[in-house]
Amino acid sequence: MSFKKFAFLLLPAIIVAACATGPTYVYYRVSSKYVSSAQAQQTPEIIPTPAYNQLAGSARTVAVRAPDRCSNNTTNQATGNAASAGAIMQTDCGVEMGEIERSLTRAGYNVISWTILDREMSRTGSPVDAASALGAQVLFQINSLENSRKTLGQDALWERSYYVSNAQGAVGQPLSLPPDQRALVARNYLAPIEAQNVPRAYAVTLDAVAVWVRTGQSIWYYRWTHARAPDEVASGYSVLLACMDGVLTQCQANQLRRATALAPGQSAAGETVAVSVSERPEDAERAVYAALYKEVVGDFVTSFSKNAASGRPAPTLQTW
Repeated sequence: MSFKKFAFLLLPAIIVAACATGPTYVYYRVSSKYVSSAQAQQTPEIIPTPAYNQLAGSARTVAVRAPDRCSNNTTNQATGNAASAGAIMQTDCGVEMGEIERSLTRAGYNVISWTILDREMSRTGSPVDAASALGAQVLFQINSLENSRKTLGQDALWERSYYVSNAQGAVGQPLSLPPDQRALVARNYLAPIEAQNVPRAYAVTLDAVAVWVRTGQSIWYYRWTHARAPDEVASGYSVLLACMDGVLTQCQANQLRRATALAPGQSAAGETVAVSVSERPEDAERAVYAALYKEVVGDFVTSFSKNAASGRPAPTLQTW
């Protein structure tokens, strides 16, 4: 056999051997999750006066005055439960004020309708005089109610984790890395994502004051900005690294799509997928704001009623 023919026959074996000894890929999954700080969740600012301690516990009938300017959202728009196709009837401030009045009623107070108070004010010219004429002992003045976005606390942090994975991104054993390699992975693959996703929380601010109607004296002040991180920030981010021969400086990175939980009533197998029978908010942002607002209003009413000092106990919370 000639040398040329031998070389020609040997070449495929050389190529196969070269491929067999080529680079292999090792997979890692690295994640970063936002951890909220105490600063991000402020506590309500409540200022009681001596008159509040003496008088508030005897209040049984209350009235609520709306701010001078109000939104004109429908219930579906305000709560995000459905997309409104056009309102047939609605009242400016109605949804927001209705939530306050219902919460006060559940706390055991007799509540004068804010629309009746507004009509009486047009006759008397004074909210205190109008509340007095209607028999209220306490007038709650809502100074402002705001939806906003706020940057979360400076002392908040990103919690990073490192795992062995496979080509599909499944989480395996924790990956033990020395500090310099952890810093390398964080700097190259996690820090850029974190920088693009500066956590800005949804926030609702309620500012109100309670006035003792008989004297016109402000006896109790309340202000709270209640914030919540968006779900996509709270759930964190994950990156799948395909590293040549397991070397962390020779990796291809792909950000993983977040897994979405199946809604009740959906099927995960077969050729058809059932439509969920549960309600889904059409406007997720409004739904978050609505939930925050309910929590703020609940805290506002509870804080006023539970701390009222008098000869008889403050109203007890009723359940419907």
